[in-house]
Amino acid sequence: MQRLELNPCKAPFWADSGHSQTLWAHFLKSPELTHLGNNFEVDLPDGDRLSCFYLPGSSNLVISLYHGLSGDVHADYMQRTALLCQKMGHTVVLVNHRGAGPGSPAAKHPYHSGRAEDISKVLEKLRVMFPNKKQITVGYSMSGNIVLCLLGGYRGSVKPDGAVTINGPLNLLRGSQLLKTGFNRVYDMRFVLRLRKTIEDKYRQGLISERYNIPPWSTVWDMDQIYTAPASGFRDREDYYNSCSSIHYLSQIDVPTYVLTAQDDPFVSVHDYLKAPFSKTTQVHIEPRGGHLGYLTGKPTVLGSTRWMDYYLFEAFKALENTLS
Repeated sequence: MQRLELNPCKAPFWADSGHSQTLWAHFLKSPELTHLGNNFEVDLPDGDRLSCFYLPGSSNLVISLYHGLSGDVHADYMQRTALLCQKMGHTVVLVNHRGAGPGSPAAKHPYHSGRAEDISKVLEKLRVMFPNKKQITVGYSMSGNIVLCLLGGYRGSVKPDGAVTINGPLNLLRGSQLLKTGFNRVYDMRFVLRLRKTIEDKYRQGLISERYNIPPWSTVWDMDQIYTAPASGFRDREDYYNSCSSIHYLSQIDVPTYVLTAQDDPFVSVHDYLKAPFSKTTQVHIEPRGGHLGYLTGKPTVLGSTRWMDYYLFEAFKALENTLS
């Protein structure tokens, strides 16, 4: 497995903290795809369906992208990575989790941080669609944890040939607790507002029969107890967190995997990364500055932008292509 040789992410003075990195990366304008590409659907065993899109490329790699909590394929980081894949000649697949994007009317069940079986089903379909190409998965934030669960053998039988994860919460209990403290409540409230709307829409559309009582002041911590855990078949919030935290499965990863996080991520603890039992096929990079999916740098990278995360992905994709060729 090729080791990445990276230039550091030197933050500009106006984004020299975890919160400023996180917020500015979200508010600053990002390049977007002119179109999402060809639509296809992935049927799941429980009757739900995922809505996906792909843009064909000429290389030997198919790179599938999975968004974070309350996001979809239009998320800025998904769009930028898709553009990067296009420039590199790779086929890129943008995946909406259950109930996200156009797949909203086709999902009775929630997506959550342990839905590794869903990613496995996408990969199973992609193996058929592109039988002679290697499969790479990229998981951002919540999906980073899902990808690592799959790689470590928790749920799902079809794995990719390689993977990249960005700011995945390895310990769901700690991440949920961090979200409800201090300034992190700003992010927490944004997640909850979107999730409450999704659940209410499901009820109005007749997809679910129970109208979950989620108070306006609820946190993700509360929502996981009220809705996510019981609706997903877990005994309670603690059972969900314990079962679906990828930190329990990292030692079993057996495909080349590049893992990125930031020391100053506001709600993904770097301490979990420092003590995690990653396998020998996993290369972990901890950048001092980057926030949560931020990684803004003062000077342009080799790609000509100040989005250091895109540069990291560029180097990881090159390394995986060399490793898998």
